[in-house]
Amino acid sequence: MFLVFSDGEQVKFADAEFSYLKELLDSIDVTLARTNAQIIKLDVWDRGTLCDKGEYFIGVGFCAMQQYLFNTLRDVEIDPGLARELGPKSKKGDAVAKLIHSAANYWKHEPEWHYWLSELQARSQKTVDTILHGRDSADHPLSDLLADLCGENEFLLVNCLPYLSEWRLAVWEKVSKNL
Repeated sequence: MFLVFSDGEQVKFADAEFSYLKELLDSIDVTLARTNAQIIKLDVWDRGTLCDKGEYFIGVGFCAMQQYLFNTLRDVEIDPGLARELGPKSKKGDAVAKLIHSAANYWKHEPEWHYWLSELQARSQKTVDTILHGRDSADHPLSDLLADLCGENEFLLVNCLPYLSEWRLAVWEKVSKNL
């Protein structure tokens, strides 16, 4: 939940959940940065376990961001699927809120998708296709997606916060028109 203030032309938000999310992502990023520093020092053949560790923490971060998406929509009348299409787009043109939502679902449900399955259910395959973000495959798809979202910025989860801030504004603007 958030409060909206307007000082004429500019809309401002009082959003406790956003500050909680930032604090959580900051703490996860400490581990992520330390892990990345270790990965850089290792030979490519020795990086696997640390890359898996990074993927795990990135997945937790995306889940926290997904929680924020739902918290934002809690008191707003808008279809969640439509809301995820609003706001900033990735460089490849995909809605960032949708990418974050899919990344969180991937992290939560990927263990259910056993290697011996001949194919995934349509909904699960759509989640995988979304987070691959144009790639055919990836060993660490959440890491790749975070790198896409960070662009030239440092490889940290907090670099997704500006996207979420822009998304919240886009949701507010959409529902404000319908008041």
